[in-house]
Amino acid sequence: METWVERERIFSGPIFSVATGRARLADGQTARRDVVEHRGGVGIVPVQDGRVLLVRQYRIAAGRELLEIPAGLREVGEAPEATAARELAEELGYAAGRLVPLGSYYSSPGFTDEQTHLFLALDLRPVTGTPDWDERLHAEERRLDDVPAMLAAGEILDGKTLVGLYAALAWLKRSPQGAIREP
Repeated sequence: METWVERERIFSGPIFSVATGRARLADGQTARRDVVEHRGGVGIVPVQDGRVLLVRQYRIAAGRELLEIPAGLREVGEAPEATAARELAEELGYAAGRLVPLGSYYSSPGFTDEQTHLFLALDLRPVTGTPDWDERLHAEERRLDDVPAMLAAGEILDGKTLVGLYAALAWLKRSPQGAIREP
């Protein structure tokens, strides 16, 4: 186990903060640690009529457009399910009749505490939704049967999308035949 001995927040922004300092290691030695502090988020895999609904957007950090599952940041104190419902409406204009938890993961615990919760969204119905003012999203649909080939071909480069799609495919494979009710 490691515990902070000294810690200083050297940057605070709207999405993340950065802390640096020294931590005491399990054997008593100390080492420098730098941590990106992040409030966490969600990723949603919406499935309807044998199709998965995705968004394409330019990501400046990657320097390119990426095909992703809808996702977003949790508000302070907001339950992951509430964030998932909000983001699904904002980014794609849908509400889910069922949000199935697919698990959560730490994106890169060597330097950040960011945790992402994943959901499978089923029984979709249209709702009014508007992306955040700074999002430029383009919705895309892909046949669910084509997703394994997309993954194998390296078409998906975004981490939450990779994890979310693999988790959704595993859940759908395990689910009883009647688990997906189409509208």
